[in-house]
Amino acid sequence: MNYTLILLAAFLFAGAPPTPNLSLIERLNQCTTKRFRDPLPENLGMSRMTVPSSFGTHFRPDLTRTRDFLPETAVERQVIQDLEEHRVQVGLYLFGTAVATSDPSQYNFRALKGPAAITAGTPRPSPVRADALPAWKEIYPIAHRAMQSFRDGGKGFETRLDTWDIAARPLLAVQDRCVACHNNPSYGRVAKIQLDDPIGGIIYAFRTATP
Repeated sequence: MNYTLILLAAFLFAGAPPTPNLSLIERLNQCTTKRFRDPLPENLGMSRMTVPSSFGTHFRPDLTRTRDFLPETAVERQVIQDLEEHRVQVGLYLFGTAVATSDPSQYNFRALKGPAAITAGTPRPSPVRADALPAWKEIYPIAHRAMQSFRDGGKGFETRLDTWDIAARPLLAVQDRCVACHNNPSYGRVAKIQLDDPIGGIIYAFRTATP
Protein backbone atom coordinates (compact mmCIF):
# COMPACT_ATOMS: atom_id res chain seq x y z
CA MET A 1 0.00 0.00 0.00
CA ASN A 2 1.35 3.42 -0.98
CA TYR A 3 1.05 5.46 2.23
CA THR A 4 2.46 8.55 0.52
CA LEU A 5 -0.48 8.61 -1.90
CA ILE A 6 -2.93 8.03 0.95
CA LEU A 7 -1.51 10.94 2.92
CA LEU A 8 -1.52 13.16 -0.17
CA ALA A 9 -5.15 12.29 -0.89
CA ALA A 10 -6.12 13.00 2.72
CA PHE A 11 -4.41 16.38 2.52
CA LEU A 12 -6.19 17.31 -0.71
CA PHE A 13 -9.60 16.30 0.58
CA ALA A 14 -9.07 18.08 3.88
CA GLY A 15 -7.91 21.26 2.16
CA ALA A 16 -4.76 23.22 2.86
CA PRO A 17 -4.63 24.69 6.36
CA PRO A 18 -4.99 28.48 6.61
CA THR A 19 -1.78 30.46 6.83
CA PRO A 20 -0.96 31.90 10.26
CA ASN A 21 -1.28 35.42 8.86
CA LEU A 22 -4.78 34.78 7.51
CA SER A 23 -5.85 33.45 10.90
CA LEU A 24 -4.68 36.70 12.46
CA ILE A 25 -6.51 38.71 9.78
CA GLU A 26 -9.72 36.80 10.56
CA ARG A 27 -9.36 37.82 14.21
CA LEU A 28 -8.82 41.43 13.14
CA ASN A 29 -11.89 41.23 10.90
CA GLN A 30 -13.98 40.07 13.86
CA CYS A 31 -12.89 43.22 15.70
CA THR A 32 -13.62 45.60 12.83
CA THR A 33 -17.02 44.11 11.99
CA LYS A 34 -17.95 44.27 15.68
CA ARG A 35 -17.26 48.01 15.58
CA PHE A 36 -19.67 48.36 12.67
CA ARG A 37 -22.34 46.54 14.65
CA ASP A 38 -21.94 49.16 17.37
CA PRO A 39 -21.41 52.49 15.54
CA LEU A 40 -21.03 55.81 17.28
CA PRO A 41 -23.13 58.84 16.23
CA GLU A 42 -20.19 60.83 14.87
CA ASN A 43 -17.94 57.91 13.94
CA LEU A 44 -19.41 56.02 11.02
CA GLY A 45 -17.72 54.20 8.16
CA MET A 46 -13.94 54.54 8.02
CA SER A 47 -14.04 56.90 10.99
CA ARG A 48 -15.39 54.07 13.16
CA MET A 49 -12.13 52.18 12.67
CA THR A 50 -9.36 54.67 12.01
CA VAL A 51 -8.05 58.11 12.93
CA PRO A 52 -8.20 60.87 11.98
CA SER A 53 -11.90 61.17 11.16
CA SER A 54 -12.73 61.13 7.45
CA PHE A 55 -16.51 61.43 7.73
CA GLY A 56 -17.78 63.11 4.57
CA THR A 57 -14.37 63.22 2.86
CA HIS A 58 -11.46 61.07 1.72
CA PHE A 59 -9.31 59.35 4.32
CA ARG A 60 -6.06 61.24 4.80
CA PRO A 61 -3.74 59.62 7.37
CA ASP A 62 -1.84 61.52 10.02
CA LEU A 63 1.69 60.72 8.91
CA THR A 64 3.07 61.37 12.40
CA ARG A 65 1.29 58.23 13.66
CA THR A 66 2.81 54.77 13.45
CA ARG A 67 -0.64 53.27 12.86
CA ASP A 68 -4.15 54.55 12.12
CA PHE A 69 -6.06 51.95 14.14
CA LEU A 70 -6.40 52.64 17.87
CA PRO A 71 -7.42 49.54 19.87
CA GLU A 72 -10.43 50.17 22.12
CA THR A 73 -10.74 46.83 23.93
CA ALA A 74 -8.52 44.18 25.44
CA VAL A 75 -9.35 41.86 22.53
CA GLU A 76 -8.33 44.48 19.96
CA ARG A 77 -5.12 45.24 21.82
CA GLN A 78 -4.23 41.54 21.85
CA VAL A 79 -4.92 41.16 18.13
CA ILE A 80 -2.72 44.14 17.25
CA GLN A 81 -0.01 42.89 19.60
CA ASP A 82 -0.09 39.44 17.99
CA LEU A 83 0.04 40.92 14.48
CA GLU A 84 3.00 43.12 15.35
CA GLU A 85 4.84 40.34 17.20
CA HIS A 86 4.54 38.25 14.03
CA ARG A 87 5.78 41.27 12.01
CA VAL A 88 2.60 41.34 9.92
CA GLN A 89 2.12 44.56 7.96
CA VAL A 90 -1.57 45.32 7.42
CA GLY A 91 -3.38 47.93 5.36
CA LEU A 92 -7.16 48.36 5.44
CA TYR A 93 -9.52 49.64 2.73
CA LEU A 94 -13.24 50.23 3.17
CA PHE A 95 -15.73 50.27 0.31
CA GLY A 96 -19.48 50.70 -0.15
CA THR A 97 -22.01 49.58 -2.73
CA ALA A 98 -21.11 52.58 -4.94
CA VAL A 99 -17.84 50.86 -5.85
CA ALA A 100 -19.81 48.63 -8.23
CA THR A 101 -20.97 51.59 -10.34
CA SER A 102 -18.67 54.55 -9.67
CA ASP A 103 -16.05 55.76 -12.15
CA PRO A 104 -12.61 55.14 -10.57
CA SER A 105 -11.32 58.40 -12.06
CA GLN A 106 -13.75 60.36 -9.86
CA TYR A 107 -12.15 59.19 -6.58
CA ASN A 108 -15.56 58.78 -4.95
CA PHE A 109 -14.92 58.53 -1.20
CA ARG A 110 -18.23 56.72 -0.77
CA ALA A 111 -17.00 54.05 -3.13
CA LEU A 112 -13.58 53.31 -1.59
CA LYS A 113 -11.46 54.69 1.24
CA GLY A 114 -7.96 53.81 2.32
CA PRO A 115 -5.50 52.53 2.88
CA ALA A 116 -5.09 52.89 6.61
CA ALA A 117 -2.04 51.42 8.34
CA ILE A 118 -3.30 48.96 10.94
CA THR A 119 0.03 47.81 12.36
CA ALA A 120 3.18 49.77 13.12
CA GLY A 121 5.76 49.56 10.34
CA THR A 122 3.24 49.14 7.53
CA PRO A 123 4.61 51.22 4.60
CA ARG A 124 2.04 53.73 3.35
CA PRO A 125 1.53 54.24 -0.40
CA SER A 126 4.40 56.16 -1.91
CA PRO A 127 5.59 56.83 -5.48
CA VAL A 128 9.17 56.20 -4.36
CA ARG A 129 8.61 52.94 -2.45
CA ALA A 130 8.06 49.82 -4.52
CA ASP A 131 7.14 47.82 -1.40
CA ALA A 132 4.46 50.25 -0.16
CA LEU A 133 0.80 49.41 0.38
CA PRO A 134 -1.23 49.17 -2.83
CA ALA A 135 -2.61 52.56 -3.85
CA TRP A 136 -6.30 53.46 -4.18
CA LYS A 137 -6.49 52.76 -7.91
CA GLU A 138 -4.75 49.40 -7.54
CA ILE A 139 -7.31 48.20 -5.01
CA TYR A 140 -10.36 49.60 -6.83
CA PRO A 141 -10.79 46.63 -9.27
CA ILE A 142 -10.59 44.18 -6.36
CA ALA A 143 -13.19 46.16 -4.41
CA HIS A 144 -15.42 46.24 -7.51
CA ARG A 145 -15.13 42.47 -7.90
CA ALA A 146 -15.74 41.94 -4.18
CA MET A 147 -18.93 44.03 -4.11
CA GLN A 148 -20.35 42.11 -7.04
CA SER A 149 -19.42 38.85 -5.32
CA PHE A 150 -21.09 39.89 -2.06
CA ARG A 151 -24.28 40.80 -3.91
CA ASP A 152 -24.28 37.27 -5.32
CA GLY A 153 -23.99 35.80 -1.84
CA GLY A 154 -20.21 35.55 -1.62
CA LYS A 155 -18.67 35.39 1.85
CA GLY A 156 -15.26 36.76 0.91
CA PHE A 157 -12.15 35.66 -0.94
CA GLU A 158 -8.36 35.88 -0.96
CA THR A 159 -6.03 36.86 -3.78
CA ARG A 160 -2.59 38.38 -4.36
CA LEU A 161 -1.41 41.80 -5.52
CA ASP A 162 2.34 42.08 -6.06
CA THR A 163 3.92 41.17 -2.71
CA TRP A 164 0.69 41.55 -0.73
CA ASP A 165 -1.84 38.95 0.30
CA ILE A 166 -5.37 40.31 -0.09
CA ALA A 167 -8.48 39.29 1.86
CA ALA A 168 -11.90 40.76 1.03
CA ARG A 169 -14.71 40.42 3.57
CA PRO A 170 -18.34 41.64 3.42
CA LEU A 171 -20.12 44.08 5.72
CA LEU A 172 -23.83 43.32 6.15
CA ALA A 173 -26.79 45.40 7.29
CA VAL A 174 -27.25 43.44 10.50
CA GLN A 175 -29.46 45.98 12.30
CA ASP A 176 -32.51 48.04 11.38
CA ARG A 177 -30.53 51.25 11.93
CA CYS A 178 -28.02 50.08 9.29
CA VAL A 179 -30.88 49.69 6.81
CA ALA A 180 -32.37 53.08 7.70
CA CYS A 181 -29.06 54.90 7.36
CA HIS A 182 -28.02 53.26 4.08
CA ASN A 183 -31.45 53.85 2.54
CA ASN A 184 -31.06 57.59 3.11
CA PRO A 185 -31.79 59.42 -0.19
CA SER A 186 -28.38 61.10 -0.03
CA TYR A 187 -26.86 57.76 -1.05
CA GLY A 188 -28.76 57.97 -4.35
CA ARG A 189 -29.81 54.34 -4.29
CA VAL A 190 -32.09 52.77 -6.86
CA ALA A 191 -32.62 49.47 -5.02
CA LYS A 192 -33.43 49.53 -1.32
CA ILE A 193 -31.17 47.82 1.19
CA GLN A 194 -32.81 45.04 3.20
CA LEU A 195 -31.75 43.50 6.50
CA ASP A 196 -28.68 41.25 6.05
CA ASP A 197 -27.92 42.71 2.60
CA PRO A 198 -24.26 43.60 1.87
CA ILE A 199 -23.67 47.32 2.36
CA GLY A 200 -19.98 47.22 1.55
CA GLY A 201 -16.85 45.43 2.57
CA ILE A 202 -13.33 45.56 3.93
CA ILE A 203 -10.15 44.68 2.09
CA TYR A 204 -7.05 43.74 4.05
CA ALA A 205 -3.63 43.88 2.38
CA PHE A 206 -1.12 42.00 4.51
CA ARG A 207 2.27 40.30 4.48
CA THR A 208 5.13 39.41 6.77
CA ALA A 209 7.77 42.12 6.92
CA THR A 210 11.18 41.09 5.66
CA PRO A 211 13.95 41.07 8.29
